[in-house]
Amino acid sequence: MTDDTVLGGLDSGTWDALAADHFYSSSTWLRHCADYPGAAVGAVHAATAAGLAAVPTVEFDGTQPLNYHWHKILVGRGLPALPAAGLLVGPRLAYQSHVLRDSDDPALLGELVARVRQAHDRLELREKACVAMYLGTEDVRLLRSAGVAAQPVLLEPDAWIEVPPGGWDAWLATLTSKRRVTVRREVRAFQEAGCRITHVGLPDCWEQLPALANSMAVKYGYPTRTPEFRVEFERYARMTGPAGRVALCHAPDGTLIGFCLYYVWGDAVYLRWASFDYDRLVGCEEYFNLVYYSQIRLAGELGVRWVHAGKKALEAKVLRGAELRPLWMLDLSPGSPLGPASDLVRRHNARLLAELEADPVTRRAVKNRAEWDLFT
Repeated sequence: MTDDTVLGGLDSGTWDALAADHFYSSSTWLRHCADYPGAAVGAVHAATAAGLAAVPTVEFDGTQPLNYHWHKILVGRGLPALPAAGLLVGPRLAYQSHVLRDSDDPALLGELVARVRQAHDRLELREKACVAMYLGTEDVRLLRSAGVAAQPVLLEPDAWIEVPPGGWDAWLATLTSKRRVTVRREVRAFQEAGCRITHVGLPDCWEQLPALANSMAVKYGYPTRTPEFRVEFERYARMTGPAGRVALCHAPDGTLIGFCLYYVWGDAVYLRWASFDYDRLVGCEEYFNLVYYSQIRLAGELGVRWVHAGKKALEAKVLRGAELRPLWMLDLSPGSPLGPASDLVRRHNARLLAELEADPVTRRAVKNRAEWDLFT
């Protein structure tokens, strides 16, 4: 696909100026998404005297992946269902969506919503939804102020580890004394075992990664998938090129036993994919050292503020200083059934937040309560 298709007619420079620090909305990432079969990837933009705004869009050829299957998610949570097919607003991978803009002008965003709805109306489907998924609170607020009536649905938390000025030592100082002792013990175990970590460009090492990724698949009961992973990593290397970096974990004898694929963009290190050869692990906290500690050190060395650790496995991330931010689903369709069900949706959102705050570990990570309270 060309930029005319993937970026809705905007050139890469203009698009990336709008995307700013949001890697998963960058032209690099969207072109990567477009290289996968099974969906038509595009974008919608609007321009007024106030500025320029844009969003990526996806039309799946068939059933969308489970974490983007809005119909199943809503039904599973006892909320009003939307048509199963339709237009996804946002990228098709990575669980991060943003309204890209150089102005918060309501008229500009209203024009963007109107153009998204026009793109939705053009779909040749009898029943179709128009859904943005994995939005942050501020983007939801702006879209609702631009005329979207539906109540947003809380999907799940997103983990971000802040790395203060001063890097590793400054980050360590943000932890409790008990947690600092644990981290130092885990780092010492790794060092004393003789393991080491190196950082290389993805194009220089991608052929070594499929076997390691397959080891995790087998561990969790999947059949051997090394050939599929080879296709996947070749795509990552070809489409994201030098933007992709890999932390490689080596055993004491130099054998490669693990990797963490990541991207440095704007003010963050984005963790994308990690796996290990589980039969060769030494047992010296390789996972925490590779996936978290080496990346926190890297962020400090580069002077970037955040490590984006993503969703799931929240306890391990929170124990290492992550804060949790809400990710939302928002139906952009006029006449959405989630509008009249506002009270039901709010109760659902409040229940998920209450579950987070009932856990003594995750409770401390809900640091900006206002982000959650707006729609609970």
